[in-house]
Amino acid sequence: MFERLETKSVDKAGLVEKAKELRQDSYRLIQLHCVKTVTEMFLIYSFEKMDYEVVHYRMDVTEGETLPSISSVYTHACLYENETNELFGLNISGMAIDFKGTFYETAKNHAFTDIVNPQDKKVSKS
Repeated sequence: MFERLETKSVDKAGLVEKAKELRQDSYRLIQLHCVKTVTEMFLIYSFEKMDYEVVHYRMDVTEGETLPSISSVYTHACLYENETNELFGLNISGMAIDFKGTFYETAKNHAFTDIVNPQDKKVSKS
């Protein structure tokens, strides 16, 4: 089904330019996924072209880091970016629409920053 499925690296300095290149090449943004484990935190930006040609870009990040928005290229990215900001505590500058912490109503800020260590099944507070 997938003719090409690959993951590449991107850094925050090259993120917006990479998004522009992909948009120019007819890719659409299909998801932004944040992962936080005991040892690392990263984002996966996924783009798709016709006929299921999918490419993923991984960016390693640290909690509280400020990243550039790609919503100037893909307007709907601001939805993913607001979610990432509110649930994981990553700051995203220049969002087309910034909900300023009101996108989700959660019991606590940055609700997904606690992680479960699969080895001991204990929750680690970050």
